[in-house]
Amino acid sequence: MRGRKPEKPNRKPASGGTPLDEKRRRLEEEQARVRSEVARKERLINEAPKLKAEAEKRRRDELVTRASRTESRTPRALLDPRHSFEANVGALVRTRKLRREKSQGMWTFFALLLVLAGVIYWIYAVVIRGFSQ
Repeated sequence: MRGRKPEKPNRKPASGGTPLDEKRRRLEEEQARVRSEVARKERLINEAPKLKAEAEKRRRDELVTRASRTESRTPRALLDPRHSFEANVGALVRTRKLRREKSQGMWTFFALLLVLAGVIYWIYAVVIRGFSQ
C-alpha cells in the first residue's frame, strides 16, 4: 500500500457541457426511448395471435356454457315473441295481447272516460251556469 499512489477521481465535465455533448445526450435518450417503443410493439405483434386465440376460445366457451344452460329449459321458453325468425324481416309480427293487458286497457279507457265526463261537467258548471247567475 505504500508504493501505490492514491487514485484521482474521474472528473466529468461541467453539467453545462458543450452544445455537441448536450445534443449527443438528447439523441441517445431519444434513441433509447425509440428502441424501447420498438421492442414493446414487436412484443405486441408477437403476442397478438396468442391474444386473439385466447379471446376466441373464451368466446367459444361462453357460447357453449350459454347453450348448455338453455338446453334445460322448455323449447317454448326459448322463443321471444319480439323477434321473428321469418325470412321477411320487414314484415310486422302480430303478437297476441295477454288477458291482463286487455283488461288493463279497458280500465284505462273507462278511467279516461270518467275524467272526460268530469271535465265536461266542470265546464258546464263553471262556464254555462256561471253566466246565467
